Amino acid sequence: MAMITLDPVEARAEITSATCEVHAVLAMKSGDGTIPADLDFLAAQLRDDQFAAFKSFRLLETKSLKLKLGETEGATMKTGHNLKLRLLGAEASKLQFHAVLASGEKVLVDTDYKIESNGILLIGGVRHPDGKVFFAIRCRG
Repeated sequence: MAMITLDPVEARAEITSATCEVHAVLAMKSGDGTIPADLDFLAAQLRDDQFAAFKSFRLLETKSLKLKLGETEGATMKTGHNLKLRLLGAEASKLQFHAVLASGEKVLVDTDYKIESNGILLIGGVRHPDGKVFFAIRCRG
């Protein structure tokens, strides 16, 4: 299981709510190496060494979550995975979250993290019949 944070575009310190997008991305070992237009926002990262074993990528789905400070919201993905996010607050220019990714009853990731508003957290390496599934989480506060 890998976790990576990516550079942000914007940031604000004081928040009481955040809007998050959760993207399920399938990384496959076959294909021509092109990155589809709907994954342009991740293109630089998908060309990075950690994804070198994969030859194609497909956006499986995107879900939106509206978080309020201290409350947990969840998204059940088509892959069968369940992602829960809680907005914990902000420190300096970073948003603070608690994330839990589960497959059925099995918890795969349970972590607190800090990231700039509009930054992207990648959680990945989940087995899939056609490759591996990565989840890209982008939140704005």
